[in-house]
Amino acid sequence: MMELRDSNRFSGEYFLKLIAISIVLVLTLAACSGNDLNLDGLNNAGATTTDNGSGDAGDSGNSAGTLGDAISAGHRNGQTFLVWSESGNGVDYHVYRHTAPITSANLGSATRLTDRWGPLDQDTSVNRYGSDDVPRNFVISNSGQPLSEDQGLFVSTTQNGQQGDAYYAVTSVVGGSENRTIVPGSNATTQPVVESVATPRPVLTVSTNGGKGRIYTQYMDYANWNPTLQGYAFNFSVALPPDYNASRAYSLRVYLHAYSEPLKFVEQSEFSWPVIQLFPSDPGGNVGSLHSWWYGFARDHNYLTQGSIPQSGVVENFTEQRVLSSIDFLVNDGQFNIDSDLIHVYGHSMGGSGALTYGMRYPSVFAGIYASEGMTNYASSPLFQSDFVRLWGSQSSNLPIVNNGRHNGAIRDYDSTGSQPTRVWNWMNHQEQLLRRRGDRFSYLMVDHGKDDTTIDWQTQGRPMASIFTQARVGFSASALAGVGHNWLSFSSVVNSVFGYGFGDESAWRYPTTLSFPGIHNASGSGSLQPTVNGDDNHNTTIEWATPINNFHTSIVDSSNTYEISLRSTSSNQTADITPRNTNLFRPGAGTRCSWTATSISNNSRIGSGNSSVDGDRLLTIPAVTILAGSGTRLAINCP
Repeated sequence: MMELRDSNRFSGEYFLKLIAISIVLVLTLAACSGNDLNLDGLNNAGATTTDNGSGDAGDSGNSAGTLGDAISAGHRNGQTFLVWSESGNGVDYHVYRHTAPITSANLGSATRLTDRWGPLDQDTSVNRYGSDDVPRNFVISNSGQPLSEDQGLFVSTTQNGQQGDAYYAVTSVVGGSENRTIVPGSNATTQPVVESVATPRPVLTVSTNGGKGRIYTQYMDYANWNPTLQGYAFNFSVALPPDYNASRAYSLRVYLHAYSEPLKFVEQSEFSWPVIQLFPSDPGGNVGSLHSWWYGFARDHNYLTQGSIPQSGVVENFTEQRVLSSIDFLVNDGQFNIDSDLIHVYGHSMGGSGALTYGMRYPSVFAGIYASEGMTNYASSPLFQSDFVRLWGSQSSNLPIVNNGRHNGAIRDYDSTGSQPTRVWNWMNHQEQLLRRRGDRFSYLMVDHGKDDTTIDWQTQGRPMASIFTQARVGFSASALAGVGHNWLSFSSVVNSVFGYGFGDESAWRYPTTLSFPGIHNASGSGSLQPTVNGDDNHNTTIEWATPINNFHTSIVDSSNTYEISLRSTSSNQTADITPRNTNLFRPGAGTRCSWTATSISNNSRIGSGNSSVDGDRLLTIPAVTILAGSGTRLAINCP
């Protein structure tokens, strides 16, 4: 990913060599030995393009050009890729945009795109936050060659109102002094780039095994990004099943990696899973960055020049935005056949922390999540406090948050300008937010924790969760395992008959976002809500319900006045409280009094009945329902 550096840190080394030198960028593209700008065929002024055969369709109708001898600009899918020849060590660069050809005389009226964060350093074509599987230098055309070391790169996302002709220029900065001399055809484009507003598309960087393993680079909107922590270009990888058939729709399984892990890249879906896999990256210390813990960081703080701890401003969900944008790309791109109702996210440690977070905030995207030993209250975790403070500021400052992106509808109210403004340390306390937001929709939450875990410690992070899930009346299953440290816990709490095909770890998670599910609480076959370090405590892992996949009986009925569900115990008979969650039509108002009956599926005999009222969060809980083993129980709820 691209990185900005504090130019003052590097200027001293070259100051004596470069005093009073005015640098104009004069190097020809011929010197770049074939690494000229080529955006899928967009290498002639006024040219248009369609798919170039790489598998990624182009943005038909956009134009671009190889413009002049030392600077090139090309536009595609709402973004302009600007490449120039760098002038050597100790030189930084500013980038300008104008609707007219840029000259020395009108440079002052051009927009300086690098004004907010300062000039770009040399080596902007170097992918600093990649991995061993990613080329060292950026690739800017699908399956193209990496840029060379002496080429600069800047990617500008076209903003609303900027459609039409655009011209660009690059100036040099030495020792903090900018040379504002413009030489058309050398450091300024002479022909227009015709820009349009569109959804940016990532660039296919690596492809292997017939395209079943791929790495993409997505360039985020620099004008609305903070590039001083992790840059603004990010890698993600995609894996297809070994027998991938584009005529059938697959579920998408998103893996969030753990702390200190790099981008994961595999040649095809792991374990022959019949799913498409997405592996995003959250760069950390192994590449000289700082993990965002799959959330985000301060929007206005310059992590390079203003010290390491944000003191003011807001914290924005930058990482969530780009992970969700990569999901949107896969779902909407014609070369991947993904059922958008069948998306699940999972991970361990930091990855499990992110999975739980996404399940709580984006239930319209993720049907279910699996979190192995994740963080649940960042403020009380002793081990990673220095990282969290560097990301979000001190707990005493408790900066406000903003959650942007096209999937933010469910959480917009909690922004700093929303109806229920929330601050970052509260927002990153899932224990608090589950109770506060209990009336909101959540994905089905499947979580595991080892009782001997001292990394993301069980006492403060894992131990409270079964009780909190129960108070919040969410849909969940969970395991707390005695004698287990900080280890990957292998989907222990996943009820495979409901969420997959029943083949353990190799199951394809098939639970759709369009299907409601039961919140199961206080089950007599579950463990304690106040667990000790002794023994395992499992919750709701031996109760299943009928779905179109797990069709032991009629599936869920979800209408305006009626809710019906078939449940059964996979052990002995149990009792449990049942709360319908994520319903589609069944949404009785607060205070509504509803009647219910429970019948044995085997002989249709009544085994329970009563009345219950909808609470102030519009949740209806049916207490102590008998859930039979064998054929199971049919629960029917009717509301006037």
